[in-house]
Amino acid sequence: MNEREHDETSEPAPAGRDGHQDADAGTEAAHEDARDEQPVTPQLTPAQSRRLSQPMVGILLSVLVTVGAVAVLMLMNPSPDPEPFTPDEDVEAAAGPVADVAGFAPVVPQVPDDWTANYARWKGGEEVTHWEAGYTTSETDFVGFAQTDAANPTWIAQEVDQAPEAGTTTLEGMELTIRRDEDADREHFVLDAAENTVDGTTVVISGDADDAEFDAALRAILAGLGEGPAASDGSPSAP
Repeated sequence: MNEREHDETSEPAPAGRDGHQDADAGTEAAHEDARDEQPVTPQLTPAQSRRLSQPMVGILLSVLVTVGAVAVLMLMNPSPDPEPFTPDEDVEAAAGPVADVAGFAPVVPQVPDDWTANYARWKGGEEVTHWEAGYTTSETDFVGFAQTDAANPTWIAQEVDQAPEAGTTTLEGMELTIRRDEDADREHFVLDAAENTVDGTTVVISGDADDAEFDAALRAILAGLGEGPAASDGSPSAP
């Protein structure tokens, strides 16, 4: 009876190595699970890599072409000058050589200081050779003239844009014919050679200036008849 009770009440044997083995097995299983959960990096062949890089190369080339085109357009269209160029020809200097070939003294009118000369030139290659100059007035209007000693009715008609006669006016003792087209902005004054008592040239004066500026231009041009550009010693040049 006592022996049976001793056997039934004896303590169970310790786990020993079997317990350690179970723990090791659990750790290895956890490591395997962790390895299974890691993402797999795909391995590309060289051909696949080239195919994937081709779209990127195309994008880069497109960007470079676009940038180049924009650069070319910017070079072709520079930013406007904040102070645009205003022509101001030296009429007297331009008239110097003309006096030697024209056969008459080219008019160099003494216009107001705030007027600028747009052009001053000798038209020697035309059927009727002539000297001409044009000005922008202080009110940014235009007045110009053409002078010749070989005028004919066709040349005068061209200079006045075929405008019909609209009367006459007398300045500096000389009569000028007014030519005006009611549908046009410009007015023309013609000093015919027969009316020019100074040097016998024909002068056509045209413009769209107001009455005050036009009157100033007419008087300056008529006062300059026969004078020509100033010579180096200050005296007028000969016709």
